[in-house]
Amino acid sequence: MSGPKSSSLNLADTTSSQENTPLLGNGKSQDRRLSEASVAALQNGYLAITSIDPEQPVEPPQQSVRAIFAVLSVLLVGIFISQADGTLLLATIGSISSEFNDLETSGWLITSFGLAQCVTQPLYGKLSDIFGRKAVLQVAYLLFAVGGVISGLGQSMAQVIIGRVIQGSGGAGMVVLVSVLITDLVPLREVASYRSYVNIVQTLGRSCGGPIGGALAQTIGWRWAFILQGPLTVIAMVLVAWKLELKPKPDANVENTESQTMKEKLKRIDFLGALFMSTTILAAMLVFDLGGVKVPWTSPLIAGISVIAFTSGILFYVTEKYWTEEPIFPLAVLSNKHVVLAYLLLTVQVVSQISLIMYIPLYFEVTSNASLVAGGAYMVPTVMGNTVGGLVTGFYVKRTGRYKLPVIISSLSSLLCFTLLLLTWRGHTPVWQAFFVFFGGFGTGIAQSAVFVELAASVDESVIAIASAGLYLSTNIGMVSGVTGASAIFGNSLRAQLASLLSSWPNGEEIADKSASNVQYVQELSGKVHELVLSAYIFAFRHSWMFSLGCSVLCLVLGLLMKEKRLFR
Repeated sequence: MSGPKSSSLNLADTTSSQENTPLLGNGKSQDRRLSEASVAALQNGYLAITSIDPEQPVEPPQQSVRAIFAVLSVLLVGIFISQADGTLLLATIGSISSEFNDLETSGWLITSFGLAQCVTQPLYGKLSDIFGRKAVLQVAYLLFAVGGVISGLGQSMAQVIIGRVIQGSGGAGMVVLVSVLITDLVPLREVASYRSYVNIVQTLGRSCGGPIGGALAQTIGWRWAFILQGPLTVIAMVLVAWKLELKPKPDANVENTESQTMKEKLKRIDFLGALFMSTTILAAMLVFDLGGVKVPWTSPLIAGISVIAFTSGILFYVTEKYWTEEPIFPLAVLSNKHVVLAYLLLTVQVVSQISLIMYIPLYFEVTSNASLVAGGAYMVPTVMGNTVGGLVTGFYVKRTGRYKLPVIISSLSSLLCFTLLLLTWRGHTPVWQAFFVFFGGFGTGIAQSAVFVELAASVDESVIAIASAGLYLSTNIGMVSGVTGASAIFGNSLRAQLASLLSSWPNGEEIADKSASNVQYVQELSGKVHELVLSAYIFAFRHSWMFSLGCSVLCLVLGLLMKEKRLFR
């Protein structure tokens, strides 16, 4: 290890004029990206310097590309399984709640999984630095498999939810570590290209999960939809154990990671910092999830959870700054304005996207009396746009070495989407106008790829895993915030408008309550009252889109503030 590391450092010294100074940390992040001045070869899964010729840019040998695709294809199996789980649950949640006669708490089947992801995602970065990517990825697979089996065998709603928590903890690592491994295996300029393949498999998994879950629930029962995830995940574990051969990465905190004993590695874990960080994230996410939707914002419960979040956040800061020698999430990462910009940008972009896809099916169910299946089909253009956006971004970044323009285009594409919806979706929407949502998905697909490259280009290699885990956390925060924000805006606008329009009608209050909570009731209305209810829904949809439009404007501002670092081959 010391040989290649020493060579790359000397190279960085002699070629510093060819590339901008790294935005955080020392020259190691610069070294790994100067493949223009080196011949890159894949040795046990990592790129290492084998010869140096500053005058002769050379592409990696062809076998390296084949080896990377061989490893990536194995990793994508786990990605598919983890992403299919989300829509699989949506297709089976009705059967689960019916079996336990517990519809009221069935929402926690979704919430518990998401909260577990939020809490554990930031931990995977540092743990993979200490124990190695492969070992931690295997643990993530194991947690996901065990959680699925527990959910499938659960004899009560509480037991199923516990399984979902364990499964969410594993699913967080399955996604995060694949992106980290890609940055380990390929030059930064090609990261977006390889991540586009991950994006395609994620989309495919989400698309297949619903039909698979529905088919299993109707034939052999909902339990098998979860139990079968166990052996499938174990197969993915075996494939990873077989194909993923990684050389331990150099660690700035340890001279020789290979010689460390398990006890020494355990001593490196910042347990106190991890506890305070996890508590802060969990409490903050509970506030976003419960506040204004399930519990009033003025509730003592929200106030108490907020105090816990604030207190544990302060304790986390003190621990990381003054106590621990090897932080679980270094404050230097969060003090880097380029990292914060990336986190904010992706969070806001996801908020706008969630606000869009939440109400696409509902819009057509209300305005066109579409069925659940038909309403869901109207989301297909957003999925297509997301996939195309990722592929186009990967090609552009690989060809030009630039990523700021795609970030700006992503915001403009989202702006176009919501502007078109505000101008045209007024209750009688032809099929061709339904394709306007393509631009929303296209913008998010671009942002997910380009922002990750911006993040990786802005941090030192030693913290790239930690920073990447934080970026995935920002995505989950965006999802939770988007659901909460859009639900509050839509629900409040709808109820206020229904109350105003139906105030003079006989039984107007009863009609308003039923219309706000039962889509089938709205579909069965006719005459003038149907027109009034429909106009109230359009009013609420437009307020939700204006919220998304504002998010897109903020993304554009953040994109313009981004400082680009040119990526060389």
